[in-house]
Amino acid sequence: MNSGPRIFKRSEMTLAPAVTATGATSIARVVNASFSRHIGGGVEYLENVAIDWTVTYDEILFIFEGRLTLEFDDGAHECTAGDIVWLPEGTHLKYIARERAGYFYALYPADWAARQGTSEP
Repeated sequence: MNSGPRIFKRSEMTLAPAVTATGATSIARVVNASFSRHIGGGVEYLENVAIDWTVTYDEILFIFEGRLTLEFDDGAHECTAGDIVWLPEGTHLKYIARERAGYFYALYPADWAARQGTSEP
């Protein structure tokens, strides 16, 4: 495990496809289990997609680009740059991006997929 502080430059982040049953995104998982036993984080971009998902971890999103609609049981919520979203474990939602939208995410635990015997999309 890497120890000590680290700066992640945007120009050095590699975006990879994250493919789910209902759509695909581009994601850079910069803080992961190789850096922390506790928290994960990175950036994700969505465009022309609607993804149905249930979070099985605690997660915070910070929207920094575009418009992202999040649809919960109580309806749709439009999020734009500067908005912060709290998603407690067990939240079912739909991510809807009609245009390019980007957000920073932080989640706990970093190794949620391994704990559940699965792999991250």
